[in-house]
Amino acid sequence: MPEPDITELNESIELLSTYRDRLQKEVINVAKKLQIPIKKIDSALESHTELNQVKQAIIKLAAHRENKLKRTRH
Repeated sequence: MPEPDITELNESIELLSTYRDRLQKEVINVAKKLQIPIKKIDSALESHTELNQVKQAIIKLAAHRENKLKRTRH
């Protein structure tokens, strides 16, 4: 499998970021409708498995992108 280029990495990061934001908003909206206190909403967001997985994927892709950019500069 070929190494992804910078454009593909940027697109993936953007798509995952959009998904993360949408998922986070959905969780908040449902919690507000259920009148859950803000502290519990924050706690739920911090422990939300899928959100955490998406955040980790974004971090890994961003690090991969930065390493790729460093290699192309030299």
